[in-house]
Amino acid sequence: MMQTLIAILLMVGFALVQQQFGGADGPPVAREEARAVAAAPAPGDFDFYVLALSWSPTHCASEAGQGRDDDLQCRSGRAYGFVVHGLWPQFVQGWPTYCATEAPRRVGAAVMEAALEVSPSRKLVQHQWEKHGTCSGLEQGAYFRAAARAAGGVRMPEAFIKPVRPVVTSAEAVRREFLRANSWLDASAVVVTCRRKEIGEVRVCLDKDVRGRACSAEVRRSHCGSREARMLGVKQLR
Repeated sequence: MMQTLIAILLMVGFALVQQQFGGADGPPVAREEARAVAAAPAPGDFDFYVLALSWSPTHCASEAGQGRDDDLQCRSGRAYGFVVHGLWPQFVQGWPTYCATEAPRRVGAAVMEAALEVSPSRKLVQHQWEKHGTCSGLEQGAYFRAAARAAGGVRMPEAFIKPVRPVVTSAEAVRREFLRANSWLDASAVVVTCRRKEIGEVRVCLDKDVRGRACSAEVRRSHCGSREARMLGVKQLR
């Protein structure tokens, strides 16, 4: 009886040592890292896109818009209204970023020049490719062409085409105007975000063929509702 009890205690002790210091499966931290690597999304593995259209006057009036890289967008004399912030691969919950890909990390010169037509910041274009484009499953040129095609397919409401004076409105009113101007979009395909008391972005949910689709509940939560917000006026060319 005593020998059996000793044997059981030795087996339990051995199991505890394995759990603490690792056995065939490795230490707990290593197992967690292995699971994280295994769960990392492959390029092209996502559910839909979010096209983010940034209201340029809001960005340029913010601290974030004061950097030298923002000179083209904010201080070149060109009158920008909505510009493409990015085309973001999205899951129903969460989103992939910085995916491992064989595509070059640095955006090529020809692709950069084309992308600047809709996203007027070299730093922004580079960042969007590294963080989001690498997860699209597309090569660089195709990714930025998809972003331009997506933006070109969204018709701007008349009231928001480079207004001279600030527009007092709300995110919900802006959303309705975009839906009115784009009858092909699902009623839940558009959300509007705010930066403090100003309209920040219009976000449009699209499928992988950049056709309209409903936004997920997670994306819709960024909509800032019916509270009053301003759209700053666009600086006019002199």
